[in-house]
Amino acid sequence: MVAAWLRMSVVLVALVICDVPDALAKTVFLGGSQTAGWKHMGLFKDVVNKAAVSNTTAKILKTLGPVVGQKPEKVFILEGINELYSPNAAILARYREILLRINKGSPKTMIFVQSVLPVVNRPDLSNEKIMELNSGLKALCADMPNCVYIDLFSHFAVNGALNESLTTDGVHLRPDGYKLWQALIEKYVTQPNDVLARPDTVAGLKPQQASSAN
Repeated sequence: MVAAWLRMSVVLVALVICDVPDALAKTVFLGGSQTAGWKHMGLFKDVVNKAAVSNTTAKILKTLGPVVGQKPEKVFILEGINELYSPNAAILARYREILLRINKGSPKTMIFVQSVLPVVNRPDLSNEKIMELNSGLKALCADMPNCVYIDLFSHFAVNGALNESLTTDGVHLRPDGYKLWQALIEKYVTQPNDVLARPDTVAGLKPQQASSAN
């Protein structure tokens, strides 16, 4: 009887962690299919994953109102891979509008801009353009309040392209890819904002110190 109750308790706890009502979520993830497919998201408490397949910065702008109204403590964004057909300047302009709207509507929210991941064996997508976009995202985040840029690209790349062992199709990730991603951002997700806002803390949380799944 006790063993059965314990098993039931574990199931209930897992449900609480993985199925957090939007209104109670302290952290919101925005992005495309890479983020939407993150099965490890349930390991983070009070997180809601609002990513969508084929998402873009333009689509995020159209659906950003409820997220801002929720006034989360943190917002993590990974976007850009689905719109590389656009000039980087246009993508960055939409990104800037996303950051401005969050800052205006929820000024205490910390925003974490994650670099676009590299690709491999995808002649239709350019890693050079992705690196240029990431440089723009880093500069944009540095110019915004409450914004932290997280370099994922360099940790997923081998010779400038996505590590083939981490991907299923050159873009989307295998479980080991998500484990690496989790290791790179876990402290940003779990540390309180007042701690993360300190320059010495941010320096100590650079992804170079995270463990690699490679």
